[in-house]
Amino acid sequence: MKKILASIILISLIATMTTTALAKPVDTGNGAQSGPHFNLNLIGMNNEKVGEMDNNNGHRIFVRLIGKTRILLQEGDFAVIDADGTDGRATFQLPAPGDVVAIDGTTYVPENAEYKVYIRALGKPGGSADMWSGFIDENGNEWFSLETIDLSRGKGKSSFEDVTKELTTIYVDITDDGVDNPLRYKLFDEELWQYFWDYDNNGLRIVQLRFYPVDVEE
Repeated sequence: MKKILASIILISLIATMTTTALAKPVDTGNGAQSGPHFNLNLIGMNNEKVGEMDNNNGHRIFVRLIGKTRILLQEGDFAVIDADGTDGRATFQLPAPGDVVAIDGTTYVPENAEYKVYIRALGKPGGSADMWSGFIDENGNEWFSLETIDLSRGKGKSSFEDVTKELTTIYVDITDDGVDNPLRYKLFDEELWQYFWDYDNNGLRIVQLRFYPVDVEE
């Protein structure tokens, strides 16, 4: 009986130690934080995809290997709505990013942010791409953020970059008053309309995005 009791206690201790080890934050070493996240891959394609790809709740969007792809954004839980961007347009759904504060139109401060966004280039060395946010106003005019993400795949290890600011806000001057005074808006701001990311590819095969929920205690 004592041996059985000792075995039960030992098993309980091992289980407790294992749970603690799994719960302990891990340094990923790749520039991103650890923990649960939504993963999205942008895959460069030479040719257009064939067939319908609506309601395709996968974790990848096919984009043009050479040229621009517009990824239309809509509010909701993370999901790929239209995975085929080889025809020039795809659709991605993501939650509102939470409150952001722009101090003097230049300093970005996430306040009660819902998630952070990280990005990196993968695949064989070679290729580059630019990515930026924007929106279309009620008159059909397109506006583009003044901030661009520059991506390239060099040799060696690929690391993530925090692009929460660039992909959840739009830094733009829409006053059209001749004065350079940009303001920062968040995605799905009620003052603006159709939101999108533009992805201009020059041979980059794979780009990976990760969306990490923000711990409310941070």
